[in-house]
Amino acid sequence: MAGISKRAWVFLIATGGMTTLAHANEPPPVHYDIGLDVKENTVGAIAVRASVRTGDDGTVDFDPPKQRPTEVHAERGQLDTSVAGRWRVTAAPGTDIVLAWRTPEPEPISAPDWVAWEKVMRPNGAVFSFGAIFLAIPRGPVTRKATATVALPSGWRASTALANDTLTAGNLAYTSLLASRDLYSTTRPIGTTLLRMSSVGTRRQETDAIATRMASSLSALRSSAKLHGTPGNDDPTPLTVNLITFNAGEGQGSSAGGPSATVFLSQEDPARGWLFEVVRSLAAANDPAGDTSDAWFTQGFPAYRVASVLRAEGVLDNMAFAQHVDRTLGAYGGSPLRRVSNARVVEDYDRIREMQSLPAARGELFAWLVDARMKEATQGRKDLADALRRMDAQPAAMRGTLDPGPALIAAVAAEGGGDIAPLYQQYIVDGQLLQLPRDALGPCFSIGTVAYDYGWQQQHVFAKPPSQCNTAAR
Repeated sequence: MAGISKRAWVFLIATGGMTTLAHANEPPPVHYDIGLDVKENTVGAIAVRASVRTGDDGTVDFDPPKQRPTEVHAERGQLDTSVAGRWRVTAAPGTDIVLAWRTPEPEPISAPDWVAWEKVMRPNGAVFSFGAIFLAIPRGPVTRKATATVALPSGWRASTALANDTLTAGNLAYTSLLASRDLYSTTRPIGTTLLRMSSVGTRRQETDAIATRMASSLSALRSSAKLHGTPGNDDPTPLTVNLITFNAGEGQGSSAGGPSATVFLSQEDPARGWLFEVVRSLAAANDPAGDTSDAWFTQGFPAYRVASVLRAEGVLDNMAFAQHVDRTLGAYGGSPLRRVSNARVVEDYDRIREMQSLPAARGELFAWLVDARMKEATQGRKDLADALRRMDAQPAAMRGTLDPGPALIAAVAAEGGGDIAPLYQQYIVDGQLLQLPRDALGPCFSIGTVAYDYGWQQQHVFAKPPSQCNTAAR
């Protein structure tokens, strides 16, 4: 696959564990009817109908599918496609409109490639597409509810989070549809929810092993923090993972958003370096709606939790962990907005695209900084996870109302970690440049700062050779 690393590549990591931000005045839900046109066991097209009620102005605007359909028409309402990148359907206010379209014929593909984010494809005789490729998504608040019904020919099976009937418009682009006569599915319980993993081209033993590992990590996360659902929610969203192993090419990639994820492998991958981003996204799938002022915590601190759990589970070795933190350092250190205050984040979050990725990176680095301070203050007896467990133990009625900044400061102090209020003010509130100490990640890692010719400085993390790594017990 030209231009793509042999080791790992990512189509899209959506949200990276971000929680959806709350909006008022939710619009009516959208419903999709999805079917396959199959002749001689080959899919010729995906056929879709979208039904949604108009608002007071009598119009619904859609973002068209990324791959141009072969035809589109309104079964109810008047369709206008004269503006590029917009489908507008007009009808009487408060009435249901129905929009229908068909995708082009899926493209046969034998190796993972960027075509997966551009077209409906047909790997190993199956049909696969991301939501953004074959769905027209109504514009407006990302919290609009979305439901779907999938109808299949006899002998075919499908896997898609669209069938969960608990998605939002903000999740639709990153869901996927995988259908095949040879689809293999397995499930694993995770507390009160369920992980469903489906695969095509992957050995059943490999699918089972990945599902077991992922469920174990998610269960460990759930036991250490209430990451699956709001307090009192006994029916959180099921989690859906689609896995495709191609029979040619090189590389692997993953895409995750909301309660669904997709993984592409050119061969079965024992290292499973993609697990971190997928687990992080799935762990946050049922988190309560957040607020921009708290995004540093709701988006950044889950990454700390996930990395800690995956290291304890043996999923992330020192090299993989160093690579993860280095990517976070790169996202933060390379951002032109890395010095903005939290008030500026709130002000410009919806206006500046680059602002939306800053809180997650800044928040995670702040978590590792606090973790290091707590270990130093307690001679290794306590770490940030202890403070977060104290925060999690707050009564359910209070948990959603607590400001995470003061609550974190109080929890760290109560666990013997000292006063981190100056750090919080400096790096989160004021937005001063956050630089991790060289040994912030422990004796097996070293953090250095690279100064570039044009004056910009950025930190990197390196895993030390085992001979230089003193891993004395905590």
